[in-house]
Amino acid sequence: MSQPVDESSTGDPPQERSDLFPPGIPFIVGNEGAERFSYYGMRAILYIHLAALYVHFVPTDEISEAVSGAANAKATAVAHLFMAGVYAFPMIGAILSDRLLGKYKVILWVSLIYCAGHAVLAVAGRYGTMGDYQWSEYGMYLGLALIAVGSGGIKPCVSANVGDQFTARNAHLVTRIFQIFYFIINFGSFFSTLLTPLLYVWYGAEVAFGVPGVFMGLATFVFWLGRRRFVHVPPNPGGKLGGMDFSASVLLFTPVIALIVAVFVYGGHFNVGAAAAEMSGAAFYADYLQRYIVYLAAHSWLWFLGAAILVVLGLGLFNIRQRTKEDKGFLAVLVYSFQHRREREPGMGFFDVARGHFGDEAAKGPPAVLRIMLVFCMVSVFWALFDQHASTWIEQARQMDRTISLPYNTSAFVAGATIAMALYGATWLFLWISNVKVPRRVNLMVFGLVAFIGLCAIGSDLVSQQWREIELQAAQLAALNPLMVMIIIPLLNIAVYGPLEKRGTPLKPLQKMTIGMFLAAAAFAVAALLQTRIEAVAGTEVQVHVLWQILQYFVMTTAEVLVSVTGLEFAYTQAPRAMKSTIMGFWLLCVTAGNVLVAFLAPMQNILALSQFFWVFTALMTVAALIFALLASLYRGKAYLQEEAA
Repeated sequence: MSQPVDESSTGDPPQERSDLFPPGIPFIVGNEGAERFSYYGMRAILYIHLAALYVHFVPTDEISEAVSGAANAKATAVAHLFMAGVYAFPMIGAILSDRLLGKYKVILWVSLIYCAGHAVLAVAGRYGTMGDYQWSEYGMYLGLALIAVGSGGIKPCVSANVGDQFTARNAHLVTRIFQIFYFIINFGSFFSTLLTPLLYVWYGAEVAFGVPGVFMGLATFVFWLGRRRFVHVPPNPGGKLGGMDFSASVLLFTPVIALIVAVFVYGGHFNVGAAAAEMSGAAFYADYLQRYIVYLAAHSWLWFLGAAILVVLGLGLFNIRQRTKEDKGFLAVLVYSFQHRREREPGMGFFDVARGHFGDEAAKGPPAVLRIMLVFCMVSVFWALFDQHASTWIEQARQMDRTISLPYNTSAFVAGATIAMALYGATWLFLWISNVKVPRRVNLMVFGLVAFIGLCAIGSDLVSQQWREIELQAAQLAALNPLMVMIIIPLLNIAVYGPLEKRGTPLKPLQKMTIGMFLAAAAFAVAALLQTRIEAVAGTEVQVHVLWQILQYFVMTTAEVLVSVTGLEFAYTQAPRAMKSTIMGFWLLCVTAGNVLVAFLAPMQNILALSQFFWVFTALMTVAALIFALLASLYRGKAYLQEEAA
């Protein structure tokens, strides 16, 4: 992002500073809020619906604990493969927007694909209600594929589209708008995760999947309304060259798609086997991995052979593109260095041969990216743990006591006030970014009225002593994550980062990430201990209360803030200007790899207790954190900021 320029020394008059937001911002923020509501609302019920759907393929009188476990394992795998696809497609979406169509067209058209995906899920839910489970399953897969393409295609474009709206006059507002952006994402996630599971229970899958689709339609409409207000940055290079860039990139990307498809198609049919089940410790896991890899290789080699052929075609198309007009991106420097490796003189590095051809900054890009990726390779394991709050942690909550007792009137007030204040806050926010200020007296009146009603509710409960029982839905506990994100970020800034900076010992980015990695392992250790207790009292009248999950959510959300937010900042600053989009794409692929890892290990749920499954990931995360700490200590990099650009 370009910084404001001081033009006083150039002879040109300085640009007047403006505190007004660009006219297209409200439409972008509105689109993002509704889109995130639709995505997280659908994802909140995905695991529960899939697990219930797979059980229906077995006659009612034959359902056993083993059958239920197999259904849960398959639901875990499919849910995480869907999330893997969501974070894989941004690489394609970014190239399509930057090189061929432009951000506006890509966001608009893939939003329509997104809407179609939600519509298909709603229809699939209808088929399930009618008892046609086979077509319901096929509809789920088609809908999830469309949403993965839609959500993935939008993801890299929206935040970049925000930055495109600002100039040197109002660049100081960029930090504020991205804070608003992060807030609106968590705002949409929080409320959709609370609402959609209730819709699922009250009205069934058809409505529960349909409502997020309505919000996605609203998101698309809001974005379309702003079409004449946006700054449209044209794609570069566009036209024939842009088409070649996009086509070559899709061909080179096919191994990632082949991996997701192979695990999806064949992973669910892998049988852990009785012999392996009788093993214990390291012998079991070694045997499991060996036999699973052999199984996948034997059954899906055609997918990977086809992907390899397409990669060769992609490299050929890329070479044709380079001969037409040379590009200076990551792949261009990498291929050139390989093709001219014999021209290196003694003492030269692999990429040094490209310096004279591409320039110093371009030649520094690939090694900088590879150094970052070497450090970040272990972050994939973090995402494997983190995203399980949408699968295995929901399964854990299903096995717990979810009934809570609340004061009768106060609970009604809290629910109503939360909705009312959320609507008022959203209205205030959109008026503010539309450059309309709400009078201070209006804010005071609203807050005063809410406080008065709250005091009346509390007072009436003190007199009447009436209580109501509410049963939480298992998926609703995931709303703790966005809620805690909005609390933990300022808390860390005030209680940790600020005091350390004042003492002259600030935490470096890789130190923050290392702490976050170990905290993720601790979160799963807490989950494993809690699950052990749940299993110990199974079959008795005693149940562990679901509010104990708050501890693991707090530890994992703290880890998320330390790893995710810090990692994005670190990756962006450490990559040269020409490689910043590349490193952002690789960062998202770390999320893809983590979710594929969960799907890869999901069949273990057929023979392992859920507590043991959690211990497996605790051990994996601990090892990954140790390796990350070692790699971080050896990392030697350099910050590349936009001011350094020529």
